[in-house]
Amino acid sequence: MTAQLDPPLGQALRSFDRMRRRRNSAEYPRPDTPEITPDDVLQDVEKAEQFIALATKVLDQMSPY
Repeated sequence: MTAQLDPPLGQALRSFDRMRRRRNSAEYPRPDTPEITPDDVLQDVEKAEQFIALATKVLDQMSPY
């Protein structure tokens, strides 16, 4: 999706990759993986809401491939 939206909207998706990698490390943790805290989640809720707003904005403009 970043390839289709960057530019101009790719910047809005930068946090998604970080959140995806963080979720993966929580599901398959290594011994040195830091735990996800409630504060981490609260900070990312706003980002997730932005992703939903962005998807709603562009969904009807993107063709499936």
